Amino acid sequence: MRSLINARPAAWVLLAALALLEIFHVLVLAEVLPPGMVWGGQEPAGGATLVGLEIFALALTALFGFVVVLRAGLLPLPRLRRAAAVGMWIVFAYFCLNVLGNLASSSTLERIIFVPLSVILALLAFRLAIEREEITAEEP
Repeated sequence: MRSLINARPAAWVLLAALALLEIFHVLVLAEVLPPGMVWGGQEPAGGATLVGLEIFALALTALFGFVVVLRAGLLPLPRLRRAAAVGMWIVFAYFCLNVLGNLASSSTLERIIFVPLSVILALLAFRLAIEREEITAEEP
């Protein structure tokens, strides 16, 4: 896996995808996108449950972005190096579980669009998780 993609590009692609995911959840929350596209297609439009779930998704995605930033060495906080390494494995596990959840969704859009995206995000997260050291700016 290390030979397929360098850690630095993997981090940047993962960060870009997480930023797009944040925008996506904001658009669902604002009801610009149909809520049937998320949460297995089970939540009604504008429901309080949907708002809570979307706020949770936004917070979790931001936390994942922070873990990637730390793991990629973009914000050098040596005291959090170990936490970032463990956190990256948690991000990887989450995306693996997300693939299963998307496969089980009653929403065709969720299965067609988000299964492949979740697989890609899981692979990128795995690439960062297997990195032995913090990614440095000197890496090609």
